[in-house]
Amino acid sequence: IRREVGMLFQHFNLFPHLTVLENCTLAPIWVRKIAKVEAEATAMKMLERVKIPEQALKFPGQLSGGQQQRVAIARAIVGAPKVLFADEPCASLDPSAGEDVMELFFRLVRDENVTVVFTSHNVEHALKYGDRVLGLAQGRIQLDATAASLSSADLRGLYD
Repeated sequence: IRREVGMLFQHFNLFPHLTVLENCTLAPIWVRKIAKVEAEATAMKMLERVKIPEQALKFPGQLSGGQQQRVAIARAIVGAPKVLFADEPCASLDPSAGEDVMELFFRLVRDENVTVVFTSHNVEHALKYGDRVLGLAQGRIQLDATAASLSSADLRGLYD
């Protein structure tokens, strides 16, 4: 099951002693037994998708928080997961970069049939990019509806 799932954590969990490229190729090489050359080519394509291929040979400590988040996204999708879980994927990004990430997720859903499950405090992202919205309050589901049937006010009411 883990081979079919990508995980994107709020904290990037990048290995500081490995380059961006090495962070993205570690699992394909060691878990999936993909040849290093092939894994690197795929990782570079994913780094291009998140718009940071020029950072491939840098270490995480040399990158901004937003760039590190993009590396974490590339690492999560390098294995072509069927399901991608993302915990606050835009939390550390500026609004423009956050929209880029959500558009990438949208393309994964539309073009590659990836199921993306993401948590967000951003009501607009939930409504714009979500199909189904679950609203949680005090550890319980308080709302379960299609995004198309909701407004921003419906979701903000959960936090009052």
